[in-house]
Formats: sequence, C-alpha cells, structure tokens
Amino acid sequence: MTKDADIESLRLAARALLARPLLSSGGPDAAIAAAVRRQHRDRLQQWFEHNLGWKLVVDRDVIRLNKVPAGTPCLPHDAPEQRVCVLYCLVLAALEDGGDQVVITEIADAVTALSGVRAEIATFDPADFAERRRLVQALRLLVDHGVLLPTRDRASTEQDEAEYLSGAGNAIYDVDHRVAALVLACPVAPTRAGTPTGLIAEPHPDTPVGHNRRRRHLIMRRLVDEPVLYLDELTEDERDYFRSQRHALLHEVKELLGVQVEVREEGAAIVDDELTDLRFPAETTRPYAALLLAGALTAEPGARLGSSVVVPEIRMRELAVWLAERVGERVTTIEKKPVTPSTALDAALVVLTAFRLVERTTDGVRLLPALGRFRPPAEPPEFAGPATSRNGTPA
Repeated sequence: MTKDADIESLRLAARALLARPLLSSGGPDAAIAAAVRRQHRDRLQQWFEHNLGWKLVVDRDVIRLNKVPAGTPCLPHDAPEQRVCVLYCLVLAALEDGGDQVVITEIADAVTALSGVRAEIATFDPADFAERRRLVQALRLLVDHGVLLPTRDRASTEQDEAEYLSGAGNAIYDVDHRVAALVLACPVAPTRAGTPTGLIAEPHPDTPVGHNRRRRHLIMRRLVDEPVLYLDELTEDERDYFRSQRHALLHEVKELLGVQVEVREEGAAIVDDELTDLRFPAETTRPYAALLLAGALTAEPGARLGSSVVVPEIRMRELAVWLAERVGERVTTIEKKPVTPSTALDAALVVLTAFRLVERTTDGVRLLPALGRFRPPAEPPEFAGPATSRNGTPA
C-alpha cells in the first residue's frame, strides 16, 4: 500500500469510529474494522487517547471507541426518551446471564424482574401498550448496535415486533455477548457513579500536565463531537489554552480527519458534509421550516450582534404565524401533526437548537453566532416576517 493510500485508509477509519463508535467484523463496516486491526490500531489508540482521552478497544470481533462527552447539556435529539434508555440498559443486564438466543417475551419477563428490585426504577408492565412500545424501541436500538441479531430478515423481525405490540408476536434474536459487554462506555461503573454526572467523572492529576490534559480533552471533544465550539462557553483558563494551542489542536484534527475547520472570533466548527449525524439544510419538512426561521431570525433587529440578542417570546409567536403560513404552502403536516404556528415553530427550533444556532431561554430565543451563516445575502422580504420596531414589538 502506498503512503497516500495508507493515510486515506487511516483517515477513513478515524472518521468511521467518530460516526459509529462500535464496529463489528460482521457488520457493514467489516472492511474498516479489519483495516483498524491490521494496520491502524496503535496510531488510532494513541491519537484518541492523547487528543480526546477516549480509549479505543480493539477486539477480535468488535472495535469500540469509548466516547465520553464534553459535559455539555444533552439536547432532545441526542437520545431516545428516558424510559427507552432505562429499558435499553435493563435489557443489556438481562442478556448478560442469558443464552445465545432470546425471544421478546423472555426479555420482557427478565426486564420486569430486574426493574422490580430497584425502588428508583418504575417496574416494567408488559401488559401496558406504551411500555411494550418503548421496549421494542430499545430492542431496535440494540439491533442497530449489533447486540441483537434477528434470526430472520429485518423486515420479518420488525413484523414480529409489531405483532408483539398487539399482544401476539414473539420475535427471536441471536445475542452477541461480546458486543453487549462493550456497549456501555463510561469512565465510572454505573454501580459506583451515584448520579448520571458521576458516570463521566474523570479525575486528572493536580499538576500542569494534568491541567493541560483536561483542557485539551474538553476542547477537542467539543470540536469533534458538537456542531460548534463557542469560546464564551469555556472558562477563561480553557479559552487561554485554546488560543495558545489553537494551531496545534486544529492541525491534529485536519491531518487525521481530513476536514476543514472554520475559526472565528466566537469559536470554531468543523465543516464537513459527511462527518455528521445531522444534515442541514435537507429536503424534508422540518429542516425546511428551520431554514425559513433561521433566515427570519437573522433579519431581526440586532441579530448581527450574535449571542447578546434574545428574540422575545411575543415576537417568536408572530414569527410562528408567518412560519406556519409559509410551511403550509408546501405541506399540511409536520412531524405527523397538522401545520400550526405551534407545531411549525417547535419543529424548526428542534433543528436550530440541535445545530447550536439558537437556544431557548425563559423569555424567548437567544441567537448564537453560528446562525449568521444562514443570513440571506440580500435578506429578501420572504425571510423578514412581520414588521417590528427596534424593541421587537409590532410596528
């Protein structure tokens, strides 16, 4: 293999692990997993550990990058609802002492028993439709993650799961115990963590080396794992480190991942069309609504001042009416609900919040600096919404 081909193979493996931190030899990324084992294990282990503090486990059949978040608040798009996550973990616990095959009803019985012995966990009720639906959601996640393998084709298994919801079906799965053992990745074992925050507690030595390591890991995690790294969300000490080490940090990211990094006064962001789990703009209704709202918000008085501007709630309600009219010209439903000012605004804000373009506050919506990327060149009237005075009230 030539040097260029080796670098491209390494880059492809690193990008794959960031997007899909668990690769199996029998999955769609089998070729990448093989390349990691054969060529890139040491280099990737060193890079992830040094720059991000993430351990890369390379097993014969499974490769697991133990990603730990930077500690920023979880957004609604980041995970399923809480109950689904609880059931996901209970299923993993139930599978630990089980055999190589299992059916849904066996899983449901085991989850019922496990949930019943912890006072802080609501006991699973297999007779409740909503509970069965959430269990199926958890099972489908486990199938996506390679823990459960349908013994039939995926469509047939999903049909069995649908029948289980109605009280009749009983899908059967093979269990990959090695993948199951590597799914949960946290520095502190759940039995010792005490709280969700405790799961990601990472002590660093109280030395200059330890302080630098902590700052580098936090900054690099935000850079590679979040839409935008905003400097005003860092401590003064962390900002100083970023400014002094910026060129070295960005060089590491650009060299290994083959991405462009846009740096502005307010912060930095990786710009890449493929290294993302969220796409915006996109040709679906919710991103379309978000793009309309983004343009309208950039036309608000003071919007060019960036994160110092909060669009008040009364103004957001006015924009919601305008947004619903615009979206309603193309579709009648959004997220399976009729297009109304409320549903259109909520759908758009989910996208804009996920991309760290805005954030909700108690009295409105705060505009974040990256929103400026979506300012229409001439700010045409279609983005302006209803006319306002300088204080945000109707003119």
